[in-house]
Amino acid sequence: MRRAAADFASTAGASEELARAIALAVSETVSNAVLHAYDGDGGLVRVSCRLDGERFIVEVADDGRGIGARHESVGIGHGLAMVGGVADALDFAGGRAGRGTIVTMAFDPGPPAPAPPGLEVLCELALDTVADASCVDVVHDGVLRRVAAKVADDPALSTWLQTSLPPAKPGTATWAALRERGVHLVIHDPTVARSPGGPGERLDLTWWIAVPIEPSEPRPAALWGLGGRAGGRPVPPEAVIRIFADAARGDLAQPAECAVLGGRLATACS
Repeated sequence: MRRAAADFASTAGASEELARAIALAVSETVSNAVLHAYDGDGGLVRVSCRLDGERFIVEVADDGRGIGARHESVGIGHGLAMVGGVADALDFAGGRAGRGTIVTMAFDPGPPAPAPPGLEVLCELALDTVADASCVDVVHDGVLRRVAAKVADDPALSTWLQTSLPPAKPGTATWAALRERGVHLVIHDPTVARSPGGPGERLDLTWWIAVPIEPSEPRPAALWGLGGRAGGRPVPPEAVIRIFADAARGDLAQPAECAVLGGRLATACS
């Protein structure tokens, strides 16, 4: 399936780099369906490719149990994050007759759109008030592109977080904020295994909040993530969560908005 999708793209005029990206995305999504869709009972996985203008559209579909949080499988988040790292758009929908999952990916031959300026200051604001680690990901058609990240008092981990792929694992605050909108808090359950090498494990996170920044678009324009590490900042109280929910409706890329938010957070945490 990977080779067939890459051959289609190459024949249609895709560059070698783009064909490799499509092959990787198909490999990851088909592998997820093979491993997780049918509980060992077997079933079909279908891949289709088409052109929409200059954009390549690839669809991977199964008739299995559907995508969701699965505690017995800690690795699913890396595959989906990798797909989000190479695709220009990513969407999940229910399958035929209410069964299974359809993953639709789009790939543009041109360069990605530039990130809006001003969002980097949110990481500093998070670390100054309530968190030990923070990052900002720009959202476009369900795909995350990291534009800023920082871990308190740890330049090496800050660099790692900046360059790591944003997670896209069902059951995480990031997934919920993308798919359901609204501010979401997830507190780590120590009895559940973490994804090896993922942010939770590398940063030893005890909680994480995802704040969708959505001025006017149907999907959030960006996701602001912030969290606490073991031995670090505690879970924020409900009053702080409400402050984040209010702030998400504004334009946090503006210095004035950030200043107001910083003042409210400082007061609530004092």
